[in-house]
Order: sequence, then structure tokens, then C-alpha cells
Amino acid sequence: MMIEAKVSKLLSPHELVFESETIDESTLISDEILCKTLISAISPGTEVAAYDGAPPLRPIKAYPRLVGYCNVAEIIATGSSASEYKVGQRILTFSSHRSHFIAKNEEVLAIIPDGVSSQVASTAYIYHLGYDAVLNANIRYGSPVVVLGLGVIGLCAVSASKMAGGKVYAITNHDIPRRIALKMGANEVFSRNDIPVLKSLLGSRLADAVITTSNAWSDWEVALDVAGMKGKICIIGFPGRGSEDIPFNPLDSRYLYHKQLQLQAVGHAPENNDSRHFLKFNEKDNLKFILEEMDKKNIDPSLIISGEKPWSELGDVYKTLLTRDGSPLTFILNWDQ
Repeated sequence: MMIEAKVSKLLSPHELVFESETIDESTLISDEILCKTLISAISPGTEVAAYDGAPPLRPIKAYPRLVGYCNVAEIIATGSSASEYKVGQRILTFSSHRSHFIAKNEEVLAIIPDGVSSQVASTAYIYHLGYDAVLNANIRYGSPVVVLGLGVIGLCAVSASKMAGGKVYAITNHDIPRRIALKMGANEVFSRNDIPVLKSLLGSRLADAVITTSNAWSDWEVALDVAGMKGKICIIGFPGRGSEDIPFNPLDSRYLYHKQLQLQAVGHAPENNDSRHFLKFNEKDNLKFILEEMDKKNIDPSLIISGEKPWSELGDVYKTLLTRDGSPLTFILNWDQ
């Protein structure tokens, strides 16, 4: 069987195209599976930045580039050694926004439970980013936690922090994310003008953990300010990205040294457990757990999905997310439309 796949690609900032790619089922080797995308979710921070031409995070050629990595697909053919995977199963992978693809068995992140819709499952890795921050923050029952920035990943961090038992306080200037954070269990949500009120509420202990998803230097200073003695700042955002000037010392000793703060970049976990099972909180096991929590209705991704669109409208969705008209969080793409 020959398949004409549609593949989204950014040729340059704001220049999104859908290219055709021929896939020949007969070329499948033993450890490969052929997949048809059902739903893919947009990771706004990564994808919108690429669409708008933000500086790349790594020293690589920025364009042309594929976009997307939250893909739910149905297996439509398997190689001879794909005994773990069967035609008709739904799987989660890092495949980009595309209609069909071939993947190695080892590239499958998780098999999706029957009780979890493809729409819900497509957000699992976005939740994983927040979950990984919580794991690294070592949040304990009753720990005061501040989540700075309530985009989609910040909201997922709020949800995971609350489930871990934290007393969760969030910071945003936008009403829709504020209301969603409260639904997710945040104790209180503050605007950036109300940081003194937040600090008064936290008391002299301040925050045991700060999870920041923001790129703004002004927010970085807030993170340093609200973190308590021996506190930990978990960084999912990219402080200073797109800024030419640093308006203050980001490692000021009155914060970093005096409070003995720990700074940790988060979001990447080991792909698999090791042979001795030392890497218990690895990517694949974490995603399996998140999907199980979705199946139990303990995680409600409907709170972060602003809409479902046909795959052909990806460019328009990027523009909506870029302008933030209506405070959208993220969208999912339907590849059957």
C-alpha cells in the first residue's frame, strides 16, 4: 500500500506549508510500525516561538523545520517483530504534525488506554512537563509552591503540584488562566502587581519551590524574590529568550547566596528505566502514569484545550496563539477532518 502523507513544515518564520511524503508499506522492516495520526496537540511555547522566529534554543539551523511532538496515532500495519504492538492500537509518540508516519518500536512512548480519548491523550506530554517540574522540586505534603506564568505548562504544573500535596499559589495577569488554575486546585492566584501580598501570605518561610515558565527577566526576579531559604527554582521557561539586555544581575548574591537557592532546569527525564530499575521516574513510565490518571479522571485536560481544529488550519491556530486573542491555551488538531 502506498500512502501520500501530509507533513507540516516551517520553511521560515510565518511560512508554514504542508508537504507530501510518499510512504510505502512494503518497506516496513521488522521493528517498525506504520501509523495514521488521529489527533496532535500543539505545544504553544515551542511551536509558536518557532513560527514567530524566536532565537533557537540550541545551536542548530533554525529552518526549515518540522513542528509538533504530541501525536496520538493508530497503528495500521506492523513489522514482523512488533509483537508488543497490534493493528488498531492507539499510541503516543513524538511524531510531528503529519497525517502518517513510520516509527520504530522503541519510539512508542505509551499505548493509550481504551478509556482515554485521543483528544485527551494528546496532551499527556504537556502534562509531563509540569509533572517533571514537580518531581524535581521535591514537593512534599504542605509545601508552599509558587507557579509563575500560567500558560499551558504552568497550568499543568499547578495541577501536578496540587496532586502532590502542595499549597499552590500562582502568578498571572490574565483572567482566564487565573480561573482555570483555581479549578485545578490553586489556593490563590495573584497578579504581578500583588507580589507583596503573596509574600505576606507566604510569611518568612516564603516558597519551598518556585516553578517558572516565563522568559521575562522581570519574572525571573520575582522567582528569586519569592523563593525561601534553601528553596528550589525549577525552570521550564527560558529566562531572557528574545531579550538583548539583562536589566539586573540574575545571580544576585542577596538572592542566590544569601538564601542558598538551588536552580534546576526541568522538563527532560530519562527515556527509560535502566536494567537495575534505578531510574524509576523515567519518561515512558511517567507518561503511562499520566494516562492512567487521565483514565481515572484525576486529570482533566479539557481545562487546557481551547479548541479542536482541522489539521489544515494549523497556520491560523499559530496566529491565534501568537496574538493571544481570548487568552487561548492550546489547541488540538484533528487529522480525520
